[in-house]
Amino acid sequence: MKTLSALVLLAAFTAVSLAQIPPAPGVPPGAQAAQALAVMQAQTMFMTNQAQVQGMIASQAAMLTSVEARSMFLGMAASLQARVAANQSQAAAISAMQHSLALQKQLQVQSAILSMRSRGVESASAVQKAVQLAMFDPIKFSRRTAILHAAAAQASGQTSSGQTAAQPPSPDAATLPVEQPPMMIRPTFGNALVVEKPIFSLGSGTVPAGTKISIRSETHYAALYYTTNGWTPTTQSAKYTGPITINFSTHLEVIAVGPNFLRSSVERADYKVPNAPAPILESSVLVPEDGTMRAGTPVRVTFAGKEIDSESAAVGDEITVVLAEQIKLGETVLAPKGAPVSAALTFADPSHGSAPGDLVFEIRSVEIAGKHVPLFGGETLEGAKGVLGGKSAKIQLGMTAMAFVAADTLVK
Repeated sequence: MKTLSALVLLAAFTAVSLAQIPPAPGVPPGAQAAQALAVMQAQTMFMTNQAQVQGMIASQAAMLTSVEARSMFLGMAASLQARVAANQSQAAAISAMQHSLALQKQLQVQSAILSMRSRGVESASAVQKAVQLAMFDPIKFSRRTAILHAAAAQASGQTSSGQTAAQPPSPDAATLPVEQPPMMIRPTFGNALVVEKPIFSLGSGTVPAGTKISIRSETHYAALYYTTNGWTPTTQSAKYTGPITINFSTHLEVIAVGPNFLRSSVERADYKVPNAPAPILESSVLVPEDGTMRAGTPVRVTFAGKEIDSESAAVGDEITVVLAEQIKLGETVLAPKGAPVSAALTFADPSHGSAPGDLVFEIRSVEIAGKHVPLFGGETLEGAKGVLGGKSAKIQLGMTAMAFVAADTLVK
């Protein structure tokens, strides 16, 4: 009997000593999850306390090095929690499983945020997308991990080979410093995973020139971002700091980004100003006399070719983008209006139930007088909300966007 007791104590000591074993570098996510499950199986052989099991699962999950591994492990660990719950009363078992599911969701969200931060991603919209994916069923989430990795690599300036690419500075960096995302320790009220939609002081309709539109969100510490060019706002769009004056017929889109990095739905309004002249757009980009296009020079581009629909588009599809204005040096046209611009579709997601479709593109370069001029810029387009679910996003012919010269380039 003493020998048996000693063996039980030795086994228990061995199980506890295996707690929180970090995976070796380079171990695939599936192997990481399997190793973590084996550790937990050894530990839970002698446990009857559901809270203790949940705590150890949380600790072991935190040691895994990838979102995919954590997601797979949490799904596997459900069987361990069910085994311990089966030894309790029916009511206690149901309660324990409810706590277990809540824990899994919480850990998935935390893992997604930590993973994005570890890749240097601080964009509120990118983190919000990661959290949304984390709220899916773990099996579906693991299938979408590639999207997370691609978005993280792009946002952190990494190429597919893992090398860090040089990122051009924003032309507005000197006057519009990028604000760090709100700290998660700031107080919030209500549901921490819901950001209330923006509220306009005046809805869509006909308004006189000079009308001021105020915007607010019921979510404490939410930051508001808006666009008036037809594209969906992101945290790189204009930040709302006070009433917006409507002098022309305007399509206004606004998002609220909460202190938990989540984003609200997109709210839209159309304001028509009778007899107001259309904004005058420049028809030419003038190159300085020395023939050098300066970094930060704005270049307007437009979509041509065919409409792009999120329901059928895929990353890698050819998209046709051209100059919306000519490039001139004095009276000499270096690049005519309609000259091809190198651009790429970097994200394409169809609508999912109530979630609308998404399209994201980036501008890369243009040939001017036979010289390769690097550009940077891009936009996001999200479909509208529908009564029966989210709608697809569609980039229509003639939609324009602004790109910027990425580096000083001699073109004469």
